[in-house]
Amino acid sequence: MGVRSLLAGLLVAVTVVAQDPIQLPNNANSTVPYDLPQTAKYDYSEVLHKALLFYHAQRSGPLGKNRRLAWRGDTCFICTGPKGEDLSGGYFEAANTMKWGLPLSWTLTQLSFNIYVFGDAMKAVNQLDEARAGVKWGVDYLINCVSDSENFVGQFGVSAIKNGTGEVDIDFGYFGPPEEYEMWVPLGIQRPSGIAYINSTNPSSEILGESAAALAAASVTFASTDKAYSDKVLGLAKDLYTRASTHLGSYMNSTHPNLQTVKVWYPSSIYYDELAWAASWLFAATKDQAYYTQAKDWIVKAYEHGGEYSWDEKLPGAYVVLYMETKNETYKAEIENFMANYYPGGKVKQTAKGLMIDEVWGSLRYAANTAFIMLSYAKSIGYQTANGTRAVTFAAQQLNYMLGDCGRSWVVGFGKDWPLRPYHKSSYNSFIDYPRRGTDNGDQSGDFLESNATNKFILYGALVGGPAWDDTFRDDRSSYEYTDKYHLISFLPLRGLMTVSSWACLQVTQDYNAAFVGINAAMIDYYGQSNFKPFTDCGLDLGWSHPNASNPPQWPADDCYHTCNTGCKSLAVSPDAGNNTNNGTGSGSGTQSGASASMDMKQSVAALVGALVLGGLAVMI
Repeated sequence: MGVRSLLAGLLVAVTVVAQDPIQLPNNANSTVPYDLPQTAKYDYSEVLHKALLFYHAQRSGPLGKNRRLAWRGDTCFICTGPKGEDLSGGYFEAANTMKWGLPLSWTLTQLSFNIYVFGDAMKAVNQLDEARAGVKWGVDYLINCVSDSENFVGQFGVSAIKNGTGEVDIDFGYFGPPEEYEMWVPLGIQRPSGIAYINSTNPSSEILGESAAALAAASVTFASTDKAYSDKVLGLAKDLYTRASTHLGSYMNSTHPNLQTVKVWYPSSIYYDELAWAASWLFAATKDQAYYTQAKDWIVKAYEHGGEYSWDEKLPGAYVVLYMETKNETYKAEIENFMANYYPGGKVKQTAKGLMIDEVWGSLRYAANTAFIMLSYAKSIGYQTANGTRAVTFAAQQLNYMLGDCGRSWVVGFGKDWPLRPYHKSSYNSFIDYPRRGTDNGDQSGDFLESNATNKFILYGALVGGPAWDDTFRDDRSSYEYTDKYHLISFLPLRGLMTVSSWACLQVTQDYNAAFVGINAAMIDYYGQSNFKPFTDCGLDLGWSHPNASNPPQWPADDCYHTCNTGCKSLAVSPDAGNNTNNGTGSGSGTQSGASASMDMKQSVAALVGALVLGGLAVMI
């Protein structure tokens, strides 16, 4: 099965002894009937817009002159690999800035999968260009991860390091904005120290396989709009798939020092499913029967792992792709077998308010992933067929629970009583509002974890992890039993191991939102594309009114995506252009404006880090 707990010690102390995985209770045992609304209950166009906007909060690297969020700026200034790779791009994983190969590449595959199935609905509400831009932002990073014919960057960043008494958190122990990571990161340890190459002597068929899938899916995404780019990523996908299938192996068996902690946070169950997934996408991109044959062979080897769709397990997704490409009844039957586990009478039960609970950590993520498979299936066989309607009904129940049917919204910035305190560092400590700049990380972690203050900026569209099996929720970072997995572990040594009956998760991650984007597009498709209006940034609080905000975007006069303009001839998304090398980051503490910064941020960071190293003044926790 997929990850059960992303366990790390985010801590007030200098060192953290690694904890054993904790199994959280899941006593959900309900079957909740649901009547599918005849008309759309929520504005899925608005949710789709905001769900895509979330990925701008996770972007790494130079953001360009027209960045959408005032509280995010250029990052990853020391992000060159040993072989000269530019690893500054891509997406940060969650509250932290790690770039884990497997969940990141699955997120990108899923973002293309959304377009593959529901791209027409996205286009109808002017979100298709934005969705494509989001895919390209991440895929460009994967392209740079292909170091040479032997090496691929499978991980970038330092989550923690071992010392004599346990582990010292590095990335996970940093509570400031990513724009200033190089200045204040614990022990002054920079991201390149955590690089892990995947190659013939250090194989990972799951990382290479999923990366191949992401590239092949991107080839499909851009086939009609940018053939040169589509061909480029397809060639890389073929290469990585060949490597993955030739040098079989899992990072779970790796002795590489930088791939030890990932085994706890993102344990891989099996790699045959990633190979089946990659072969399926290569078949979709090329129509080459050889890839179809190989996909079938890998499915046989992975067959016992078909009960979950997530960053870890992919077979249900492969079945959808192969059914849509071939209409082979075998794959239709496998999809139906998968869905049967979640329908009334299946092994997966629901909370009293209707949410399926397969896994407790990130329960909404699993519900969104499952709903995506169901809605894709329903579209492929016809929404109005008996099986199609059943699938849509269950999927709508899950999505509508997330949006408000349970009495509250689980999506930041949408609906009623949405979460005000998501476990997300840069929306709490932004480079334009960082009162504890320069204080030690223990002080900052205590403030972040224990303060009841709401996040300073709105993390629009973020789907939080979700409720416990009993639908409980508490919007409070200070109560370990109601916050995210990292906070839980950090406080267990201090408060003792306790038995609790309910848990909830305020964590947000790149993979939580991936299929969530798709299921909102699916509901637009189901209820009729003409029944929804394009949603824009008009009226959203993106931080530009903050006194320290600088370099606001200058959108074209005919832009109707980012502005309040109406009646535009074209609703196309305006692409970012150029590199924004001045984030307006200031020095000192408090909320001092950065507009007067006299040197480029990258130079500033390099100068400070150099001074720390030369002076032996490594920043300590």
